[in-house]
Amino acid sequence: MKIAYFNYDDEKLFEIKVKKLESVAEEYIIKDVPQLKDEKKEFLSNLGEEIFILLPYNDGEDFYLKYFNHLEYFGKGDNNFRVGARISHTIGNKDEENNFLKMFQEVYRTGEKKTGILKYMTDDGKLLKYLDFRYFMMGDELVAIHEDKTEVHMYRDSTLNDENLGVAILQDGKFAELNEKYAGYVHKTREQMLGSEYSLGGMSPESRERVKKEIKLLSRQKKVSYKTPLASYNDDGSIRFFLNAEGSYITYDNRPAVLIKLKDLTQQEIAKNMIETSQDSKTQLKHTFESLAKNSKTCLTYGVYPDTFYMSDYFYDMIEDESRSYSFTPETVREFMLGEDLELYDSMTDSLSPENPEVEFTTSIMTLKLNIKYIRHHIKRIYDSEGNAKSYISSHQDITDDATYANSLKKQIFEKNEIIKDKDIQIKEAHHNIKNSLNILLSLIRMEEHSNISLEEIIEDTKTHLKSVSVMHEKIYQSENLADIELKGYIDSIVESLFDIYSSKIQYVSKVDDIKLNAKQAKSLGLIINELINNTVKYAFPDGDAGKVEIKIGRLDKKIEVEYRDSGVGIPDSVDFDNPTSLGLTVIQNLTKQIDGKIGYTYDNGACIKILFTENESF
Repeated sequence: MKIAYFNYDDEKLFEIKVKKLESVAEEYIIKDVPQLKDEKKEFLSNLGEEIFILLPYNDGEDFYLKYFNHLEYFGKGDNNFRVGARISHTIGNKDEENNFLKMFQEVYRTGEKKTGILKYMTDDGKLLKYLDFRYFMMGDELVAIHEDKTEVHMYRDSTLNDENLGVAILQDGKFAELNEKYAGYVHKTREQMLGSEYSLGGMSPESRERVKKEIKLLSRQKKVSYKTPLASYNDDGSIRFFLNAEGSYITYDNRPAVLIKLKDLTQQEIAKNMIETSQDSKTQLKHTFESLAKNSKTCLTYGVYPDTFYMSDYFYDMIEDESRSYSFTPETVREFMLGEDLELYDSMTDSLSPENPEVEFTTSIMTLKLNIKYIRHHIKRIYDSEGNAKSYISSHQDITDDATYANSLKKQIFEKNEIIKDKDIQIKEAHHNIKNSLNILLSLIRMEEHSNISLEEIIEDTKTHLKSVSVMHEKIYQSENLADIELKGYIDSIVESLFDIYSSKIQYVSKVDDIKLNAKQAKSLGLIINELINNTVKYAFPDGDAGKVEIKIGRLDKKIEVEYRDSGVGIPDSVDFDNPTSLGLTVIQNLTKQIDGKIGYTYDNGACIKILFTENESF
């Protein structure tokens, strides 16, 4: 086995050859080693890092092990690491030139911390484990901490294969490795850059200095990572790419290195540029757009309301117009949309507002040659301080050749179709609910026409019934689907709306639980509450007292229990509650039967009406 380690402070690479983990002779074992307290042992044993605590021997010429938090790593009979063992006779002692003892002696003499990387390998160079190490003095004890970073380093190495990023690895200021995408961002080839000094071709002098400073900090491990925006320029000074640069410290080939990732943000940056409405700004903006669109498969558009519009020439290529004669208008992009994609495009543009001025989405188009292309749209609308739309900017990027986007789009289209199907079902359910509601209202009006109720009372009752149904449909459309209603908000809204209609001063106490109820039962229950409130307002307080109404609704096993109370005079003894002759109580009884419920009345310091019915999952 071989152990390779790199000391950041000395910037030196050491390799220790280990032939065998031999047992330490008893004469090199220190007896009566001071023990750690049990609480400290328990704490350290639960840490994932390897923690060695060493004590100096012979004034720091040697050290012996006081404690190691993972002694269970070594099996019975394997005594190379044991409490009391002297470092000079443990792992790596056969290599006199490079060994851990020399590093420990320097830490002991100088008191300075040592940090670096440690790599265990087989004799043929196969990786076993990556470790980050920290060695330092704590009082008279030398503490050695090894932290396993194997998975992290292997992951970082694998990022070179990421086709969506420009990736490079720097060592000693030179390119140790990079992919073709990175080379393309700086106008070179991979072969030209391997082994060359680090440079940022095509970048501004300010960007070069900023990134070099960040890389220097990473190389010295003064910083873990950095992120910074960059722009790459053509020889004529026009912008070629907008990039996001990320750097992080890694180990590569047993030595410290800097991993750099470049991500292309050109399309996003194009769409985020603000538009000024002055003529000079328009001219400058058009020049910038042409420059940015020249080297990208993107159609750029902008407009200043009401009559200024511009679209870049790449749109001819996108729609496969070889004659380049198609007439551009603000609606041109829509004209090539397929059915469902047109609906998505319109809904996304309609959603733009001062609070939501920017959208990004993907659709397909059909070209003039009847080919299907996938287009990524990024649209931003600019509003003035009063919320009026003043201008807009958009990019339409052809992503047809990108398999990742294409597969993502297929999934998006499938999910969109499912949503449309679900909406269709919900709309049909909504129409059905409205039809039923109107039929119920018509039935109530007819009952009142055949009773001894004045026209004014019929109109007033119809208003309250309409209000109840209106509240119900409002709650349906606010719910996640059109089949269920949140009962608490629904009942509370009905009561408060009716009290507003009557200008009533009656106090309302709500004890309605958070229950979802199917729309049909909720509708009937809402009309029952409507009638009970009507009766309370009209008859419960003949002396004009303010009074109180309390509504309690909750689940009882698989049933819904409704308890309605008011503090009024109650229902007269002359009225047969179970066989009423009054219109209001008749309506209440009929609506209760519609939901297969049972209703009862008692007097308890006012009217107390209880209704019990079975909750239906679908009605």
